[in-house]
Amino acid sequence: MKSRGNGDESNPVAELEIEEYNEIASYLDEYPVEFPSEMEIDKTIRILDTYMPDHMNAHLKQKSSGNSVKELFQLVYGEVAVFHKSYWLVCSMLLLFGYWLGTHSTTDPYMSVLFIVPVPFVLGLLEVFKGRDQGLMEIELTCKITAQQLMLTRLIVVLIGNMAFVFLLNLLISSETGISISWSAISLSYTQLMIAAGTSLWLAMRVRGGTAVSIFLIVWFALVWLVLSNPELKTLLQTIQPTVLLAMALCGVLLLISQIYEMARKYTLQTERGYSFDTDHG
Repeated sequence: MKSRGNGDESNPVAELEIEEYNEIASYLDEYPVEFPSEMEIDKTIRILDTYMPDHMNAHLKQKSSGNSVKELFQLVYGEVAVFHKSYWLVCSMLLLFGYWLGTHSTTDPYMSVLFIVPVPFVLGLLEVFKGRDQGLMEIELTCKITAQQLMLTRLIVVLIGNMAFVFLLNLLISSETGISISWSAISLSYTQLMIAAGTSLWLAMRVRGGTAVSIFLIVWFALVWLVLSNPELKTLLQTIQPTVLLAMALCGVLLLISQIYEMARKYTLQTERGYSFDTDHG
């Protein structure tokens, strides 16, 4: 029963509560609560102490790198399974469209499919940030796997998937046209992919996923159309030096890594201080 001050003794409500308690007090005496002994309390504390962070960290450090890699692949496999089916359907349609476009092109077949190179990754950002954009971040934060881990795993899925998409597209075009695989064209495609991935991720960190995808694809298609419709720019792109291409690829990789680090840091801080689900979209 709540304790009350002296001023509450004349309170009818307080008096009524005292009377009710007096009526059931005799019945409560029949159900005594046995408190644990000091020995049992100490034993429970020692057991719970093994699950404290210091012990957990020591346990995690004892895990082999092989187990960590295995867990990573299991997590990636799980994310592939829960990706929206429409994403894989769109990627398959893009692969077929690129194959048709490359085999029916009157010019360089590898150059004609450049504009669809980063599209799977850019569309995959909708899956990466779907928890944030659909207001499900709070649910993800309650999972055993953190929201940051989910985002990073989804990024791995879409990036590796896009790299496989580029190689498979070039392989299909080569097998149909009889033209040997152009490693310079593949290098150019991967360079574009790294630059586009870093840029689109930078944009998606600052606006909603759907808006970022729309803006980036419009700008990307406009730039590719400008290059392919200009013979001088097209020739310049085809004759670019490998060293320049490598430098551009490294810049793209560094941009992508910096954005991944920024994403992990940003959402870690938001998790620690509480996430603003209504106002924070990036």
